[in-house]
Amino acid sequence: MTGQGTINGPQRLAIAWLTRFPPRLRQEGRRLGLLILGHLTIFLLALGHDEIVAECVENGMIAAHRAETVELVIGLGLFLCWSVLTVAMVRMIDRARAGVLD
Repeated sequence: MTGQGTINGPQRLAIAWLTRFPPRLRQEGRRLGLLILGHLTIFLLALGHDEIVAECVENGMIAAHRAETVELVIGLGLFLCWSVLTVAMVRMIDRARAGVLD
């Protein structure tokens, strides 16, 4: 199993090669990765926010008659967060394009 899943020998794993960026792109690559992670997190929360509210009602943290309102507010908050992340990603891509064109 020597050399499997490695690049240039066993000292560097292949996954490290996939996640490394050149020094010039390191900061932008990290930002892009965090934006994608944020989108994924918000997507997963959007899938389960109704179950989260149902659990809160069941545990007595939220009154039953306010469950629908809380669910709508959480959905709106998630939508706004998704929008902010999308705008940030579009701006990042626009800056990258402008840098290439200069």
